[in-house]
Amino acid sequence: MTIHLKKLPLPAAALLLLVALFTCCTPDTKNCGPALSTENTVTVRMSAQVKTLNPLFTTSGYDGFVAAQVIPCLSVIDPQTLDLKPFIIKNIPKVRKVDSGPFAGTLAYDFEIYEDAVWDNGSPVTANDFVFSLKAILHPALPTGRFRGYLEYLRDVEIDAASPKKFTTYFNQFYILALETMVQLPIFPAYNYDPQNQLAGVTLKELLDINRANEILASNAGFAAWADAFQAPRFANDKTAISGCGAYRLENIDVDQGCILVKKQNWWGDKHVSENPSLGAFPEKLVYRFVKDEEPTESLLRSGKVDIVTEFLPEKFMQLKNDSCLHYSYDFKTSGSTSYNRIMVNNRNAKLTDKRVRQALAHVVDYNYLLNTLWQGMAQRITSPVHPAKPFYNRNIKPYEYDIQKAKDLLAAAGWTDTNGNGIADKNINGTQTELELELIFPTSKLSQKVAQSIATTARNAGIKINVSEKDISLFRELTSKTNYELAMVGSTLFPGLVELYQNFHTKSIGSDNRFNFSNAELDALIEQIRTEADDTKRNMLYEKAQVILYDELPEIYLYTPQQRAIVSRRFTYVLSANRPGYYEHYFRLIK
Repeated sequence: MTIHLKKLPLPAAALLLLVALFTCCTPDTKNCGPALSTENTVTVRMSAQVKTLNPLFTTSGYDGFVAAQVIPCLSVIDPQTLDLKPFIIKNIPKVRKVDSGPFAGTLAYDFEIYEDAVWDNGSPVTANDFVFSLKAILHPALPTGRFRGYLEYLRDVEIDAASPKKFTTYFNQFYILALETMVQLPIFPAYNYDPQNQLAGVTLKELLDINRANEILASNAGFAAWADAFQAPRFANDKTAISGCGAYRLENIDVDQGCILVKKQNWWGDKHVSENPSLGAFPEKLVYRFVKDEEPTESLLRSGKVDIVTEFLPEKFMQLKNDSCLHYSYDFKTSGSTSYNRIMVNNRNAKLTDKRVRQALAHVVDYNYLLNTLWQGMAQRITSPVHPAKPFYNRNIKPYEYDIQKAKDLLAAAGWTDTNGNGIADKNINGTQTELELELIFPTSKLSQKVAQSIATTARNAGIKINVSEKDISLFRELTSKTNYELAMVGSTLFPGLVELYQNFHTKSIGSDNRFNFSNAELDALIEQIRTEADDTKRNMLYEKAQVILYDELPEIYLYTPQQRAIVSRRFTYVLSANRPGYYEHYFRLIK
């Protein structure tokens, strides 16, 4: 039937027109959104592959996030308060000073593991497993040297003679992350990862001495053989070999597709959730889908086949947030983060050894464009590796400004001028006329690509030629760990508590996590004071002094701390957090 508006009375025609317009412009949310699944399965989109579930050898944060569901630590980070909460242990201990006995003068932490905490074979989780895990971390044949700095002040671990569930850790002196180190290391079942007891004959105290550890490695064939076995692929991706006391077990792992974890039947932690919510593990299955690009990820959203999506480009996130159809099935949330983005600088590169060149690089970045256009206002400037929310963040430091002339002046003062008129500054280095041409590498990411390209464009105005190069995350980590790079742009996740600068910036960390090849005697002294200063006020002052040196020397160029962007299925009540990766998928509860 055809309705002719001209034949209707004016009020009726107007009403019909309004109804038609309303129908056209307002989506039917009951039909345009995907049907909500009733499965108690949380599907997480990951933009990079999960390659190993051995948490000591993770190549990216994604590996670690998934592995923690299977092989947990003694404690977890509370998603809201960011405080330590017990997981395998009953309580988070307080430090005590030892006044007598063989450990007199040390600082001690007393731990007790849940009585019914068990491994997959039903055997109890004991202090021996904790000691075994420490030995694994300290094994000189394993690529775990980055952990050793956190254990510098650990003297020994004593297992209670009356109860294998109780143990005490002793530290020679106060260390800012003594407790955090003990409770944030993954705990492995000794029976599964060392069935021949090849580490049992070596004491923890021996391994804490790196020289003695190397002597044992050279003389003990079984000790050396264990390291080879522990690094075998089976402990990275074989569900029959990977084991822990977490709530989930590995069901399947595929580098190209993702991995699936399944909740264990009669998991021991379920008995304690009422008094310890940190043990909550509510989904029956956790599915981690590797989807690199945004287009197929959007398709998954529109079909309701994914429950958690992060890392969309800010512009795309806002576009989807304004899509009323998706609002029927998903919530769009932003929150702060404990991470920051920076440009790492190889300080041993002949073109970058002069801090004035590094400062010039800091002045060629168009920060306003990055923050307001690329990040859509969802990022905040920073001036150091300390998060702005911390009480010891130095707020008196003025951020480097986008100033091309200032950059040119700094380059000229460092001897870099354009002598051949090609628009690129050059300088004679060891008898060779060298142009200021640099490679900026970054892990595969559309947003990182746009940021890098912006920096390359503006840097050219100051006479710096930057070639941008996108790398797979594994290759990126290999290049930076071997300091085989000039400039490298990447995010860094900070521990929610106190900031340990030793790993990244102390001279002794060159060759491990000091991937800048950066050395500064004054900063080294401050770092050593910070990590052993018990007084908060004094330590905060030291932190502020250290940040001034980092601001001036620029082993890395500080860009911003981003907001986390999460798209979450409304099938669940859920928990989001400033702590990376921004969600706690095992706390999601299906709404029935």
